[in-house]
Amino acid sequence: SVSFKESPDRRNMIVTFDMTGVKKPDMHVSFRTTRLIVSWKVERIMERREGGTMMRDREVRKYSHTIPLADGTKFEEVRASRDGPRLMLTIPNTKCLR
Repeated sequence: SVSFKESPDRRNMIVTFDMTGVKKPDMHVSFRTTRLIVSWKVERIMERREGGTMMRDREVRKYSHTIPLADGTKFEEVRASRDGPRLMLTIPNTKCLR
């Protein structure tokens, strides 16, 4: 799940992703001039025995979320941090005048 909220001073937006079950190497944040792209994957491996044979099923799901940025947003103005299962991004508020 994703939630958006303004910082107390209303100059920034705080975007929080619930990344429960996602390992740090499986998530990526990329900066483009007009947007941020957050992508991650979830891998699930299930093993079962059929007769005398061990069967392994592997399921990989890939997700992506695009966040538009205000015109003129610089790389230095975007911050990302991880707090347990949550990924938190701080970006300039598009409503705030530059």
